[in-house]
Amino acid sequence: MQVYCLQCWWADDWDGTEYAMDYNSSRPFLEQVKELAEKTPWQAFESQYLTIENSEYCNAVAHLKNCYLIFWADYCENVFYSRFLNKIKDSLDCYRMKDSELCYEDVGCNKCYRTFFSEECDSCNNVWFSRNCVGCTNCFGCINLRNKNYCIFNEQYSKEDYFKKLEEFRPQSFKALAEIKKQAIQLWSKHPRRVYTGNSLNFNVSGDYIYESKNARDCYMVSGVENSRYIQFVSVAHARDCYDYSGWGNGVEQIYDSGVIGEGASNVKFSNECFPDILNAEYSIYAISSKNIFGCVNIKRKEYCILNKQYSKEDYEKLVAQIKEDMIKNPYKDSLGRSWPYGEFLPLGISPFAYNETIAQEYFPKTKEQAVAQGFSWYEEKTNQYPITISGNDIPDIIAYIDESITKETIGCVECGKAFRITPNEFNLMKKLGLPLPHTCPGCRQKVRFSRTNLPKLYDRACNKCNKPISTSYSPDRPEIVYCEQCYNAEVA
Repeated sequence: MQVYCLQCWWADDWDGTEYAMDYNSSRPFLEQVKELAEKTPWQAFESQYLTIENSEYCNAVAHLKNCYLIFWADYCENVFYSRFLNKIKDSLDCYRMKDSELCYEDVGCNKCYRTFFSEECDSCNNVWFSRNCVGCTNCFGCINLRNKNYCIFNEQYSKEDYFKKLEEFRPQSFKALAEIKKQAIQLWSKHPRRVYTGNSLNFNVSGDYIYESKNARDCYMVSGVENSRYIQFVSVAHARDCYDYSGWGNGVEQIYDSGVIGEGASNVKFSNECFPDILNAEYSIYAISSKNIFGCVNIKRKEYCILNKQYSKEDYEKLVAQIKEDMIKNPYKDSLGRSWPYGEFLPLGISPFAYNETIAQEYFPKTKEQAVAQGFSWYEEKTNQYPITISGNDIPDIIAYIDESITKETIGCVECGKAFRITPNEFNLMKKLGLPLPHTCPGCRQKVRFSRTNLPKLYDRACNKCNKPISTSYSPDRPEIVYCEQCYNAEVA
């Protein structure tokens, strides 16, 4: 497989038609798409490169500036070690965030400023270790509060007493923060949770982690979804009239059985990684600013193409109709004998990635043997060995006692033992926030954040207050107190 750096892939000196293939009606069409995929050049990273500035080491991104090791992110500036973001600035170690600034170790927060170690908070300022708080300012270790100020573990304080108590907690200390986090999670476990996680700006929705959506059924981690079903990972609104679609939105409509389609795309079926402004595409991969394409791979700014070959409008429409009939009569079959006729998504074998290289391994973990038996490939990771110059446990407890020489150290993660470093930009931002440096590597920190995320599976259980049947991502054997929407709003909102 050919791989180009982003600058070369996005250059104007090629458009993909150099690799054009004639359709062979005697062979399964998707077999020919696979052949085309194997000979065309691929991007080194999934990136809308022309919108990126000084953010080379990021993947699945667009509209970034001065970012490092962030993934699935749009419209971010000066953000590090974070995932699933939209419009975040000057933040680190965050997951599933939007419209926020100066945040650290947050999960699922929206429109927040200087919010730390918190989850599912909305429109909060200067909030620590809090969960599902809305419109709160200067709160510490709280849950389910609305428009409150100066609260600590849900207890009201005066302004003067609040800041006095805050100093006693020593939030600048790594060891103190670890203990406070345990206390906060214990408090969170004693309070009810909504049947689904999201905000109140929804209408007729089901699933989990849903925001500003309506008529969105069986959705997961979405914002601005309308009149759609089975949608996941829409981080940028909007996505309308879609079905069986995963990521990322930003003004898409009529997307069916496709993944990673964004930025003004419309009427796309059975395709992957097509952006921006894609129109009328089927069975295509990495198509850029193209329309009326069928079975194209790594193609840019073209129209009426099949297998990257240019046709007239009339010939294109005639041949597409024939290919669809041929795909039903002579479908592609994989090594396990499974058929892929017209109307099914792209075969597994076309993907250039192994199962354990994707987020599928996080959500649906498999062993190598299980993955291979189901037709996936597997990547044997090779870990680079670097000489450790300092253990994470030896990093000073308070950042005020550390100077920039720490950025030259190779640190040993206290969890997995892998080497990691503190970058100068990371150090400066942590210094600005007054927070202690981490003792674990970015991978281990993300695992902890992900462990606090419900998986995309719904269970039948009863509301813990009124006993009404509910469908929720909290399984019946879990200890959380889960309320139906009506009971939750009555008690919390």
